[in-house]
Amino acid sequence: MAAERYLAFPFGVAANGTLRTTDLDDAIRGRIEQLLFTAPGERVMLPGFGCGARRLVFEGNNEVLAAATEYTIAKALQEQLNRLVMVNAVHVVNQQETLRVEVVYTKSIDLERQRVVFQLLPQEGINRG
Repeated sequence: MAAERYLAFPFGVAANGTLRTTDLDDAIRGRIEQLLFTAPGERVMLPGFGCGARRLVFEGNNEVLAAATEYTIAKALQEQLNRLVMVNAVHVVNQQETLRVEVVYTKSIDLERQRVVFQLLPQEGINRG
């Protein structure tokens, strides 16, 4: 039995002319990345999709904002990806110009725990950890 394949993120065409695909782990990482860095209202047909983490790079750096951001991200992840993952923890650190978001989740299909880290710099875009 062949392993299931999912559309890759970012979307693209493979060298052989077919759509690029990926495994479940990379598909989940891609969906988390899309959710984190899409602003609410940015997608016309899904206005509730996204949590707008990109704007947080320019916000003040304090514990209250970090806690509120962690809650917002965890809520958005659980609402949009609840069939794929259970969110265990979200940690947000805003250090000078860098926003670091760590998401710890458990995959629903096999209960394997995963961790993904994204760093956002205002000039350079997204860096995956």
